[in-house]
Amino acid sequence: MIRYLITLLIFIAGLNCFSQDSIPKNYFQSPLGIPLYLAGNFGELRSNHFHSGLDMKTQGKEGFNIYATADGFVSRVKISPWGYGKTIYIDHPNGYTTVYAHLQRFKGNIAKIVKQHQYEMENWEIDWYPSDTLMSVKKGDIIALSGNTGGSGGPHLHFEIRETESEFPVNPLLFGFPIKDNIKPLIQSITLTPLNDTSYVNNKRKTQRFLVTGSAGTYKLKYATPINAYGEIGIGIETIDKLNGNGNRNGIYSIELFKNSTTIYKSEMKKFSFDESRALNSLIDYKMFLTQKIRFQRSYIEPNNHLNIYTSTKNNGIVHFSKNDKHAFKYVVKDSYRNTSTIAFGVTGNYDKKQVNVILNPTVDTIFSYQDSNYFEDQNIAVSIPQNALYKDLSLYYHKADTLSKAITPTYFIHNDYTPLHKAISVSIKVGRLSEYLRSKATVVHFDRRKRYYSKGGTWRNNYITAKSKAFGGFAVMIDTIAPKITPTNIFANKNMSGNSTITIKIADNLSGVKSYRGSINGKWIMMEYEAKKAKLFYTFDNLPKGKHTFELTLTDGVGNESNVSIPFTR
Repeated sequence: MIRYLITLLIFIAGLNCFSQDSIPKNYFQSPLGIPLYLAGNFGELRSNHFHSGLDMKTQGKEGFNIYATADGFVSRVKISPWGYGKTIYIDHPNGYTTVYAHLQRFKGNIAKIVKQHQYEMENWEIDWYPSDTLMSVKKGDIIALSGNTGGSGGPHLHFEIRETESEFPVNPLLFGFPIKDNIKPLIQSITLTPLNDTSYVNNKRKTQRFLVTGSAGTYKLKYATPINAYGEIGIGIETIDKLNGNGNRNGIYSIELFKNSTTIYKSEMKKFSFDESRALNSLIDYKMFLTQKIRFQRSYIEPNNHLNIYTSTKNNGIVHFSKNDKHAFKYVVKDSYRNTSTIAFGVTGNYDKKQVNVILNPTVDTIFSYQDSNYFEDQNIAVSIPQNALYKDLSLYYHKADTLSKAITPTYFIHNDYTPLHKAISVSIKVGRLSEYLRSKATVVHFDRRKRYYSKGGTWRNNYITAKSKAFGGFAVMIDTIAPKITPTNIFANKNMSGNSTITIKIADNLSGVKSYRGSINGKWIMMEYEAKKAKLFYTFDNLPKGKHTFELTLTDGVGNESNVSIPFTR
């Protein structure tokens, strides 16, 4: 009840000070005490999601002070070997929450209280919502040191500003942080895509890419070749932003497409919902990204794409071309500081039946509606696709291949992984007679286009094992009876560890992945940190008395295979 009242008061105070559509300037100070340069900005296109904050450079090093950007209280602490790593969330009285991620370690009272909670839970990995009054902070307090934890690819601070009530991340560059940017966005190419079987671009029924040339905000098509189109056409753009002082490819704030001086599409990266962030895969040409590593942003909206970045559209941005139509198009692209670039081009409605490039589509097994839940079943395989998992209606293709090495079932190819999913599908595979032991070691694996496979786990019902997947592709069942591997790197039997500050262990698993671990000294739980990207566990000695001790570690994989080590040492 107390937490509810405090949150309500904070929200009311936020309404009195600022509306969420009136962004407060200069309310938040910088979270770093060094000049701000960005390795990534808000809304940047990432794998399966939009970047939800700013990646602030820390000169390639860890250990810089991280400051509370305004008064407030620590509302959440999350520690994980993945994602954001060590993270602090602070709620502020203006209705916003700031997020500080990939931290090396916490500082001051926060560090003490979090460590106490971890020992109470006997777990290094936590996702904790502490009492509102437990960890209050003042603007400028040192709350942590910058680091490289979680899924970070190098030392930096990931910083976010969210609406506290909705939890929507908001573009921090709109809040007035001192980041220099007078560079206009770069436009690299445009695309035109036929959207059905009776549509063509330059007599072809596939996406056509047109390179551009120019600089300093003014661009044009690189070649004078005419663009002809017929039928329902979607237009797209390849564009990035640059900021002063670094060469990183950053995201664009707004894209507007005009047809004959009328806006037919506009998007703005002001804020978005995490629930819809995966729809980035519908915003871009997903197949082209997977095959060519080119991210085009479509200026048309697929039926089940509900991103809230779209501010204005006409016919969802789709353009219909009839014979002899002549349309003038213009893109206006802006970054968060309103640096602007443009490109204008014309398209004529035309196609030549004699030169049309005919593409024969493979046989369609079934057609699924994005609006409905869908079910597909064949011998020994069943697939359930929930409502709104697809971005548009799908002509599903299916085939079965011979059993792959180490698999105990054939591989069932459900469509292909060039088609994105917004929600996970359920895949159920029938398996022949197995002992109870082998059933407990079975896991569904997903094969992607590169023939890489990933364990998805699974639960049994009768003779079917079922797993969830957020991608189409190949599916089979494998057996994992191999225990995970433990390799001590700086400790061995009877070693004197007085000269070591940590115990370090390398870990690995062959298929189902590390699920849990427990380290202890003399039978008492110790807090071992898991650095997943280095496949390493480590414990930092903390008030261990001198004498003889025994270190023990138990490591368990996703299907319950277990490894143990017991190492006597002195300290």
